[in-house]
Amino acid sequence: MVKINQITVLSTAMVLALALATPARAQFGNILKKAKNAVKEKAKEKAEETKDKVMNKAANAVKSKTGDALNNVTGMDKTADKTAGNTEESVDTYFFINGSNLSKSGQYNKLISLYKQNFEPSKEALTHEPFANNESVPSGYSKSYKQMYAAYEHLDPKLFPLQPYYKYPTFYALGKNRLFNPLAYYLDMIKMFLTAPMGYEGYEKLGIVGYNATKNPELVSADGQKLAMQVDELFRYPMAARFFADPNCKSSVWALGMLLAYESTRVTAVKEYAVKGNTGVADAKAGLMFPYAAGVSPYDREVLMRDVACVAVDINLIATTVNDFYEMVETSKEPHLKVLYMLAGNEMYKHILTEHKDYERNKGKFNSQLMSYTRYNNTPEYAEIVNAAVVTPEPPTMALKAGAMDRQLNAQVLSIARQKVPGALRVVVINEAWKVHYNGSVPTDRAVRAWVVYRNKKGKLEAHDYSFCQDYQGGGKYGAMRYKGVGMQTVYVKQ
Repeated sequence: MVKINQITVLSTAMVLALALATPARAQFGNILKKAKNAVKEKAKEKAEETKDKVMNKAANAVKSKTGDALNNVTGMDKTADKTAGNTEESVDTYFFINGSNLSKSGQYNKLISLYKQNFEPSKEALTHEPFANNESVPSGYSKSYKQMYAAYEHLDPKLFPLQPYYKYPTFYALGKNRLFNPLAYYLDMIKMFLTAPMGYEGYEKLGIVGYNATKNPELVSADGQKLAMQVDELFRYPMAARFFADPNCKSSVWALGMLLAYESTRVTAVKEYAVKGNTGVADAKAGLMFPYAAGVSPYDREVLMRDVACVAVDINLIATTVNDFYEMVETSKEPHLKVLYMLAGNEMYKHILTEHKDYERNKGKFNSQLMSYTRYNNTPEYAEIVNAAVVTPEPPTMALKAGAMDRQLNAQVLSIARQKVPGALRVVVINEAWKVHYNGSVPTDRAVRAWVVYRNKKGKLEAHDYSFCQDYQGGGKYGAMRYKGVGMQTVYVKQ
């Protein structure tokens, strides 16, 4: 089980503010590189105060340089809804004709129209959350803390079961100091997936974040039940909450692109959870329950986010963000970030831009996005970029232990191995006894596994497992030893 303070988060408040408030050519990858020396989340109060001062100074510098022109790039212009043609009639028509089944069901009507409302904070929120009445607008958004947090009080409890919001500051990323934590969590986690070889099972499965009286005290329900969340909810949950409260802004569209990339086949092919699902018992020994009801998934939120984006977000902001992602494929220095931006661009083009309610009458304006999508979607260049990011993990180092069959078969196996494995130095037969394979009740062969030892290109002693067998001849007899196949394990040999 993961404790929140065990997760290292880059203190990227300043650098991410700059990245989100400048064009793609600012090379977000290089900006992130500068953040690697930043402090961890949960730093001392003095460090937090210093960080706030630096962040405010940076934000003011950005504002002074970009001025009102920034609104045209980021979509923070308050007239964006009108330019997108988002009348209530057109929005509702789209939802119920072209939306997902979740939208068509009508059960989430209040959530998908949340952004239209102008709520006021409750007395309870004002008492418990310092930013509940804060009218400043966070970097990259179009609404104030006060407006967004007031909307949080009306989020659908099925998809946002941690209620009231102000009791869960980590999972709603409340306040200025937590503003960029979701993206920092995301970038830390996505690197693991985008650098993992397909089929690789050596990395740690995604764990849960559970209640802990000292470390995670907020994870408890109103009736006292100790709760747990999947660790990726540290970014999925707050990104979704912010989006439904304020979808038509650069930060929300950016976050949507990140979540779309997170659900791409490249990521889901290697992503695995230690505890399956999001409902019921999360950890029986620790007494933890997931807060979601049966049949509800965080992915449902993201499906609805797509629907809202296709009607509530200015199509020009969508198009600009798609171009930004594709530009950063070119400018990013780190290979895994090239993959991330390519996936985000592809997914946003396919699922949002071309599905937007205003696309058909404007599609002639989006040829540059079409060109990039055609270039990067499942093409040889796509494969080259994906493969360049993969980091083959160093194999473990271990002593090779011989089984009882080694003395009897070592010479035969070594002779065959030298024909199949160039540079084979020696073998170690692993089995204690023959492994007999059958076709029904009839034996087909008997086999053993063996480590074949050789030196790799760097001159290091390495071993890989292979199998060798004798085919069944009938009458209880087996033939000569032969090569059967190659296994999946490579290790460094402990000497």
